[in-house]
Amino acid sequence: MNGFDSDCKYPVVLVFTLKRIFSPILKGSLFAILLGLLFYSGELTQILSKRNDFLGKVIKEVKFKGNKNTPDGDLESMIEMKVGKTLTKKILDRDLKNLFNSGFFYFVDIQAEDLQDGVRIIFDLKERPRVKELEFVGADEVFPADLRDKLPLKDNEVITPQKITKSRDLILQKYRDEGFFLAYVKVELGKPDPKTNLVRVRFIIDEGEEIPVSKINVYGNESIETSEILSVMEMKEEGVFEGGNFKESSFEKDKDTIVAYLKSKGYLDAELAREGTNWEIHWENPEKKDRRVIIVNIKISEGQVYFFNGYTLNHDMSLDGEGRPLFLNKEKNPPETTKDELKPLFAPKEIEKTLDYTDVDVGVIFDETRFMRDRGAMNELYSSRGYLFAQVIPRRKVISLDRENLEYYENCYGRKSEEERKICETEYSQLHIKRLRQLYNTKPELHGKKFVHVDFNIRENNLAYVENVVIKGNKKTQDRVIRRELLFKQGDLFNSILVNRSRERIYNLGYFKEVNFNMRPGSDQTKMNLIIEVLEQPTGTVSMGGGYGTITGFSIFTEVGENNLNGTGQKISGRLEFGPFRRLFQITWTEPWLYNKPWSLSLSIFYSSRIYNVGAVSITENNNQQSIKEQAVYSRDGVGFTVGIGHRIFINWTHFHRYSPSIYASTNPSSLVSDQVLAEVRRGWQFRSQVSNGIVYDIRDNVFNPTQGYDLLFQMDNVGQALGGQSHFDQYKVLAEYYHTWFDYSLFGLFRNNALRRWRVVQEFRSSSLFTYQRVPYYGKQDPIQKPYIQLQDLQFLGGYESLRGWFYNDAKYPTEWRDGAATRMIFGSELRFPIEPTLLWLVAFFDAGALYEEVNRATGVRRDLFTTYDQRVREAQLKDPVGYALANHYNLSAFRKADYTFEELNNPANLVLSGNNIALDKFRFSWGIGLRIQIPVLPLRIYFAQKLKYTGVADHPFTKFESDNAFQFVFGIGDYRF
Repeated sequence: MNGFDSDCKYPVVLVFTLKRIFSPILKGSLFAILLGLLFYSGELTQILSKRNDFLGKVIKEVKFKGNKNTPDGDLESMIEMKVGKTLTKKILDRDLKNLFNSGFFYFVDIQAEDLQDGVRIIFDLKERPRVKELEFVGADEVFPADLRDKLPLKDNEVITPQKITKSRDLILQKYRDEGFFLAYVKVELGKPDPKTNLVRVRFIIDEGEEIPVSKINVYGNESIETSEILSVMEMKEEGVFEGGNFKESSFEKDKDTIVAYLKSKGYLDAELAREGTNWEIHWENPEKKDRRVIIVNIKISEGQVYFFNGYTLNHDMSLDGEGRPLFLNKEKNPPETTKDELKPLFAPKEIEKTLDYTDVDVGVIFDETRFMRDRGAMNELYSSRGYLFAQVIPRRKVISLDRENLEYYENCYGRKSEEERKICETEYSQLHIKRLRQLYNTKPELHGKKFVHVDFNIRENNLAYVENVVIKGNKKTQDRVIRRELLFKQGDLFNSILVNRSRERIYNLGYFKEVNFNMRPGSDQTKMNLIIEVLEQPTGTVSMGGGYGTITGFSIFTEVGENNLNGTGQKISGRLEFGPFRRLFQITWTEPWLYNKPWSLSLSIFYSSRIYNVGAVSITENNNQQSIKEQAVYSRDGVGFTVGIGHRIFINWTHFHRYSPSIYASTNPSSLVSDQVLAEVRRGWQFRSQVSNGIVYDIRDNVFNPTQGYDLLFQMDNVGQALGGQSHFDQYKVLAEYYHTWFDYSLFGLFRNNALRRWRVVQEFRSSSLFTYQRVPYYGKQDPIQKPYIQLQDLQFLGGYESLRGWFYNDAKYPTEWRDGAATRMIFGSELRFPIEPTLLWLVAFFDAGALYEEVNRATGVRRDLFTTYDQRVREAQLKDPVGYALANHYNLSAFRKADYTFEELNNPANLVLSGNNIALDKFRFSWGIGLRIQIPVLPLRIYFAQKLKYTGVADHPFTKFESDNAFQFVFGIGDYRF
């Protein structure tokens, strides 16, 4: 046969087809058909002989015709015909096949022209049309963006019948998942544009009606209450608080959920009957036939309850024909290791430490969920050391709790042989017969019950190495942005700890809704391929934040940014804050990986204006609470920029360094401000130079909504001194945040049952301390009275949503010096978060504590005189009028009640010093309250009711509310702008 025999088959096929179809008239037409075939064969021979004339010649030129949307460069990568190659039939056939298989063309013709010493190849192509635009008509209940994400048809991609059919089916499935069971989708293709060959694709959708679930019938459950089954189901009956629309995906999911729930309750044989588990469409009113409803039937076969009877852990010590271990690790067991010297990677005692079930649990109901977690924990332990292919093979042994079985194991000495006796004694220990005897004697209700003992046979197998890392799903984000977050590279030993942490790092970028790692077998038994599948989310942000309190007023901020600029991971943002006390405008750009190295570069410019309230002064003759008071305020304006670099080291460490020069000026003083403020206003614009250095350790599982882990920050700011400017001080910041999951919670099953949905109750513990120490200028001299080394803007304040909820910045219950700011601030807080609907709503309870401290010796002028003469003035007042002083010190005479704090507690400068005696509970201010965290996209709301607390010093009730101020204050926040 020659190379073109395949082309000659078509006439033969034609004859056979005609014979089958036209057999009644075959005899009359046979002669005509044979003549036609002879003519066709002669012409075909001429065509083939012409093609053969070009084979074997050198390709001098390759040209393409008809390709409007496919660049020549892309076509060249699909074909083997290259200039300088010899034209062969194999190359011709393969190129033709490759072009058709690309899916870009519905017609391909390869032409050839003679050239001097060679041949010119011309590909005559007819392209399939491409998508100009996807249009969804009638999509009212489902967002078009949600539909686009799922379709194989994308803008500017080739249209094929397969893609159209699949897109239609996916849209229908999406509607079924959303409860629109009767949806219908029609696809219309517009006319191709003659110039671009682009086509508008329209999906015309008839969403149909949503069909509610009128009734869920549960049959066959003898011990488990129907209400328990209904509570674990995602699908609900139609009611006042539930839409109850039927979703086929929810029905299938609920079937698995119910079985898993029953097995978690010990019903290991539980299953759903196929014939009795279904759904049916009915008319709600058969006579009117105006509304359809669905009735769901769940038929359960519970079986009996099983109880836990412990684990046994064994390693598979099987040997091959040469005496080497088949399934044990090779690293601790080289070929020369004898059978008696074989060592598993982990001893059974080490493995048992990672398990949830222990021997103490013998006799409790066997929870399949706990068992699966234990099995997973063993696999995780081995994969953390590179043994991804380790197998944990469970073998269950069921023993009935009855007298016959107990006596069988208790009478081991009656066995016929020594081997049988040893086996009996081993099983006596493994099966916890002694414990079972106690249960038999003390709990007659367990007589005859089944107890499950699990024997785990562990095969360690080979180490696994990462052969390839394949990234899928990233349309905008560049591969390198994802790969650089990986803590391993191709060829490395697989380590599940590094893999899991890498997944967290990728998710914490904030670019993806989902990040999934899947393992696939590699080219041999020691290699595996890691598939990273991501689902991108919008990275452009328009966010708002701020807060409102009955004591702090309203303040907001708006931030517009792009966190993944052009898919490179770069960040750019603009921030605008506006409120009665603070205004800010800031633009920031960050490159997180400079030159693809773990160094970041950040540039920022800002303008800020802040109003400082330095107290209220009575402007009437009676200086009491009923007097008319005027606030003493002034503004502080500033302009500056910041240049910063950061470097990620090891796995969880980052160090950073920033330089921030700026200029500030105090303006708009009210008539009652102090001479110190007026002097600052007269100084005009002042230069401030700051260098910040810090280090961070962060092992939180999720930076957006942490449930476990912690982060630590230490930062040191050097202001002025050798850097120049009018401000001179050092500042140290220590921040610690810890997140702990106490248990899973579902609001008593009101929203979701907790048995299978592990919604975590999380507590946040947070501590923030900021210490400021005055320094002197390095160059020249500076009058500390006229130009203080620490400006008011650099002092710390306490109160409001940011630090101490329920307290005001210059609260009357603060020590006098706190109201004007202090050098040091210490804040502690804790927030307990209960998920009601984790993606939307959390109930929280919080406790805040804070205190300010001052460097008394840095005071100047009148303030210094007040500090140094305090003790003398107190003694003089006590000598002059001891009774009056005692009453004024301990009582609020204008309100005829005991004072919340004594005069000495509020005014003694000794209480301001940062010392061991003053870092005490009686020096702090406290608050507590409850609230809601509402996770609305772009606008996360925080609503709190906060009450001030006072430390009592009594062990059994250390805190109490203030008699004079015990109301709950309303505090409103947007975002998590916290200390």
